[in-house]
Amino acid sequence: MKISIGHAVEGDNFFGREKELKRMTESWQNKAAGIFIPGPRRIGKTSLVKEFIRRNKDQYKFVYFDLEGRYSIVELCKDLMKEIDSTFPKFIKAKGDFSEKWNKIHKMVSEIEIGKLIKVKTGELTKTLKEMTDKMEDIFAELYRENFIIAFDEFSDFLLNLKKNSPDEVKFFLEWMRRLRQQAKIRLIITGSINIIFTIEELNFPYLINDMADVEILPLEAVEIRALLTDLLKDKNITLSDEVLNFSVEKLSDGIPFYIQLFADGLGFYTGGDRHIDDLMEIRKLYERITSKSHKEFIDLHSRLKTNLPGPDYNAARKILANTCHKPMSFDDLYPYIESILPDKTAVNKLLKRLSDECYLKKEAGEYGFVSTMLADWWKNYYEYER
Repeated sequence: MKISIGHAVEGDNFFGREKELKRMTESWQNKAAGIFIPGPRRIGKTSLVKEFIRRNKDQYKFVYFDLEGRYSIVELCKDLMKEIDSTFPKFIKAKGDFSEKWNKIHKMVSEIEIGKLIKVKTGELTKTLKEMTDKMEDIFAELYRENFIIAFDEFSDFLLNLKKNSPDEVKFFLEWMRRLRQQAKIRLIITGSINIIFTIEELNFPYLINDMADVEILPLEAVEIRALLTDLLKDKNITLSDEVLNFSVEKLSDGIPFYIQLFADGLGFYTGGDRHIDDLMEIRKLYERITSKSHKEFIDLHSRLKTNLPGPDYNAARKILANTCHKPMSFDDLYPYIESILPDKTAVNKLLKRLSDECYLKKEAGEYGFVSTMLADWWKNYYEYER
């Protein structure tokens, strides 16, 4: 098994998740129109989808589409058509009348893009957008008959980008997707960080995804963490004594595969591999080096705060995280630190829920603490000053 940080894995590099894969298979057998996979960042949603595609490629035609970096419905349609065309070029060319429809919608999307006709003015969506999505339904109807499944990854980020245009655009898009599923014109797999639920609830549109089968991805258990870490370290020819392995599993007890990958990679880098580690003092020093390194993935989590939170919430979130990285804290413990920034207790509670939904914090026994010990220790090294 190869160490792969920040990239989806499949095949020989895919670990576990048999319960989740079985649930996905059963959902399609039960004629589900869509599968919804919520989950915290880095828990392995994309890997799960890609492994499902790999195992079922003989039964279905799949188009995997990453929504990250898309900011409008027209941009989605344009890029999705490119993805379908590049994945199945022979299918498009061989369909006769469908090929003509394909060319017409392709031309329309290009003209819309060039003419900049898709605009949101005073919250009202243009007639052109509705005409374009109506024409896209012919494409989806044909794909459905050919046993197509479209996997939309990072769905929640796309909704947040649409929300920046207008809440009405979010509603229009979700209503369109629901209508397509109900009319059996499209089958979807949707993944998104659990803030997708927060976003939809905040906009008061929960009914627009409640027809989809939910597949929850659970954190890995201790025995699975041990097995995954051991397998990853084989790639570097590193073995750990039971005492050292127990220390490592405790630090990785959140069960998020990304952090296990990051830890294994750090051990390989700082030891050079080909080692048996049996000294607790050594593993502690190695752990400190790993959590002191300037990891891009962790820096991105900090920068996301400014991207996704308004000014007062952003400043309050920084203080909350700078304090909880040291130890879990209750609401009453945290409130004095942020009262001057966010005096409304309802707003503070809402922010804490948002930080939990975005997978920074978790709440246990009435206290808020980081979801990952490793992330908390890194945050302490870099952003303690924000207390």
